[in-house]
Amino acid sequence: MIKRIVMKMPVLALVTLGEAFAGPVVTQWEYGAESRFVNARFSGSTGEVRIGERELSWGAADYIDYSSCGFMGIKCWFRRPPTISPDFRQPSTDPDRNRSALTIGNGVTDDLSSGGPAIGSVSTVVDGSVDDAAEIGVGTSLTHWNNRLSSRYSTLEWGRIATSLTLTPELPSTGPSIDTRTLDFELFFKETANQGACAGDSTNPCPDLFGLLAVQTLDIPFLYDGNAYLVSLLLQDASGGVAPMATLHEQECAALGLGAGCQGFRTAEEQATTFRFAFAVSTEALFPPVATPPVQSVPLPAPLGLIGGGLLVAGLSRGLGRRGR
Repeated sequence: MIKRIVMKMPVLALVTLGEAFAGPVVTQWEYGAESRFVNARFSGSTGEVRIGERELSWGAADYIDYSSCGFMGIKCWFRRPPTISPDFRQPSTDPDRNRSALTIGNGVTDDLSSGGPAIGSVSTVVDGSVDDAAEIGVGTSLTHWNNRLSSRYSTLEWGRIATSLTLTPELPSTGPSIDTRTLDFELFFKETANQGACAGDSTNPCPDLFGLLAVQTLDIPFLYDGNAYLVSLLLQDASGGVAPMATLHEQECAALGLGAGCQGFRTAEEQATTFRFAFAVSTEALFPPVATPPVQSVPLPAPLGLIGGGLLVAGLSRGLGRRGR
C-alpha cells in the first residue's frame, strides 16, 4: 500500500501543476483554410493539359473555327478565322471541342475556382455534439467539371494537393496563431466508360471516380495553452448540414487501384459537382471509436450518398503545434 501511494503522488502533482498553468478554454477561433494543387499526372499525350495551383484541366486545345467562314470559306478570304479557347465552364455538344477540369474553390464566398484562403470564425463544441451553425467552419471546395470528352484525349490519373488550416483564438481573449503543418494529399482519378457495367452499385452512365489514400479525418488532437482540443473534418451539404467522409464500394476502390475501404467520391457525367469541406473544433471526441470501426471512415448518411472524400484533412493530420504566449 505504501509503495502504491508513493507512485501516485508524482502523477497527481504533475496533473495539478498542468491545470494550474493551463489557460482558459478557447470558445471561438478565427481560421484560414487553404488548398492548392502542386502536381498531377495525366494519361496519354493528346490534347492539352493545364496544371495550376487552383486548376487541373484536360481536353481540347485552342482551335481555329473554320465553320464561321461560310460557303467555300468566302468570309475568311480577307480575315483570319477566329481562334476558339474551349472553356470547361461552358461545354459544347462536341466532345472533340470540350475540356474537363478539377478546380479548388472557396466555400465561404462560394466561388468555385478562386481557391482560398477561406476565412471565418468558428465556435468550439463543448457539449460533444455539433448542433449550431456557429460550430461549423466552412473551408475550401473541390469542383469536378465532368464534360463529355473524346476518348483520344489525355485524362487526369493522379494529383497532389497541399492543404493547411490556421487557427487563431478570438474568445475569451485573443492569442497567437497555431502553426499548422502543410502536408501533401494524394488524389486518384478514374475516367470511366459511359457505357457498360459500372463498378460497385452505380447505374449507367457510370460516374467518374475519385479516391483518397487512408487519412485520419475525425477527432484529430492538438494542444493550445495547456488545453486539449480535437478537430474533425467534414462535408457540408446544400442545406448546411455536415457529415463524416465516406468510403467507396470495394469494386470502385479496385478500379482506382486502391485497397478496399478507400475514401472517395463519385461525380455524375455532364455535370459540375462541388464538394464543400468543413470542420469542427471540440473539447471532447465527436466521433468516439466503436467496438469494430470501419476500415477507414464512418459510412456516409443516405442524403449525402454521392458526396464523399475530403481535402482539408491533410493540413491537420498528426496534430497541430502551438506557440507559447
